[in-house]
Amino acid sequence: MRPLESADDELQCLPGLSGFASAIDPLAPVFECRGRDDRVVQRIARPLGATGSDQPGRRIKVVGIEAHRGEGSGQTQSPPARLTGVDDAVEINRSSGLRRLERAVPFPVGPSTFEDVWSRRADNSIAVLDADRVWTTRELHNEVERVARALTAAGHGGGRRLAWILGNDVGSLISLLATVRVGAVWIGLSSRATKAERDVVLADAHPDAVLEALPDATPAVDLPEPPAPTAPAAIAYTSGTTGRPKGAVHTQQQLLYPAAAAIATEGLDENARIGTPLPLSTLNILLLGPLTALACGGVAVMMKRTSGSEVAEDLARYSVTRALLVPTIVHDLVSQGVSPAQLQAVQRLIVGGAGYDHGRATAAQDILGVPLVASYGLSEAPTGVARMRVGDGGASPLPGVDIRVEHDGEITLSSVTEGPWAGCWQGTLGYWGDPAATSELWRGGRLHTGDAGSLGADGRLLVRGRLSEMINRGGASIAPAEVEAALLALDGVADAAVFGVPDERLGDIVAAAVVGNADVEALERDVRRAAGKFVNERTRRRPMIVPVVMET
Repeated sequence: MRPLESADDELQCLPGLSGFASAIDPLAPVFECRGRDDRVVQRIARPLGATGSDQPGRRIKVVGIEAHRGEGSGQTQSPPARLTGVDDAVEINRSSGLRRLERAVPFPVGPSTFEDVWSRRADNSIAVLDADRVWTTRELHNEVERVARALTAAGHGGGRRLAWILGNDVGSLISLLATVRVGAVWIGLSSRATKAERDVVLADAHPDAVLEALPDATPAVDLPEPPAPTAPAAIAYTSGTTGRPKGAVHTQQQLLYPAAAAIATEGLDENARIGTPLPLSTLNILLLGPLTALACGGVAVMMKRTSGSEVAEDLARYSVTRALLVPTIVHDLVSQGVSPAQLQAVQRLIVGGAGYDHGRATAAQDILGVPLVASYGLSEAPTGVARMRVGDGGASPLPGVDIRVEHDGEITLSSVTEGPWAGCWQGTLGYWGDPAATSELWRGGRLHTGDAGSLGADGRLLVRGRLSEMINRGGASIAPAEVEAALLALDGVADAAVFGVPDERLGDIVAAAVVGNADVEALERDVRRAAGKFVNERTRRRPMIVPVVMET
């Protein structure tokens, strides 16, 4: 797409969401706008609270640009190393650039290996609810071992990379458990992804097999010894918003970290029923949902429907106590008239993915009568590292995670060094087949998130957005998310996307793409007033405004 140069340009509404949301709703449209330096700005074109039926391919007309300049201040990669077994994992890590873990420190609560998961559950306990099928722990364990034997007989054992294309049913959970049982490495592929999207992942991962169903065979073969907790167990692919998708490699124990953190902070136990309509082909969803339910002794609920009213029906039908959603579904729950009575079993809604406007989130929490918990995390973690209930002043770090904000404002992570959680959280081993990216990610013993934030006196984290998206205007660092929040609070604004446009003198000029039904002149005046407080008066003459309206 060519750079946005003038008011006559148009933005193409493209399929696919950035970040966490790309695996959640690949059919949703986004803005894609390139500045003159070819930087890409992506924002959801059909946001929480917006109406209409915008489809991929629909064009968005830029009806005005004011660009007044105020005064004032290929690197060649080596082939990915092949994992050949647990015993030589250290040597593989050296050759591939992955981090080397000397040992695994068990979590102070919950299981630290997949074998521990089974040993902590009663055989006759309910493990999974999938439509009308009830799976006991014994039945689930037997099926996992059958599939593991089939994988072993097919030569898909220790160290091989297995890509699975499955849906939101018990098969996705079984595929992960069986893959890890034989010491192989699990990779999830969305059944809704385009061929091009899959091909990018397949070209990077070079899987030994791509499986679209669980094997039917029941071979009489012995299973290998369970893999070590530090052995690579899964690869989570990032969305590629900062370039091509990268595969974050995680150990078996780190796949269980979300469960351990939830047990410690929420007191999850055998009474928990955890469900999500989000795609289980995404590793962090599979870990936060079904695997956490299994690990805490509770029940994993398989949900397939995604509209607000249908999600509410499923939550009530299965008496779900903990649900994982995205802002769009929360909005649908509210807009489709779901009442607190329909959600009476739900104790909390964990909301991740696209940014959530504070005002709308607070209103949704009041209307639904259920606590909304916002999660901050990344694929490299492999899930959340900090959480906050809507209304709190910031997000509290999860157990075992040391969060710092560096001098340049970047959020970095490492394991805490004291207390019962010392050394338990480890994060990703690195990016598959990309030593250079791994070295950039892990610097000075800390995982560099690429996100900008600040820490309050109470240690709570405030995330400002991507560090690369910060707008440097005359030496002032402006977070697009903060300006967007101010714009979204204005009457008549359905959505707003803020970005910087290069300027020879100031570095960047602040630009805002605004979608709304207010009078354009009044909206422009309100936008200037709302955005102005984010810009130092000594360096600001006037902001650049890009009102955007949908063509009908």
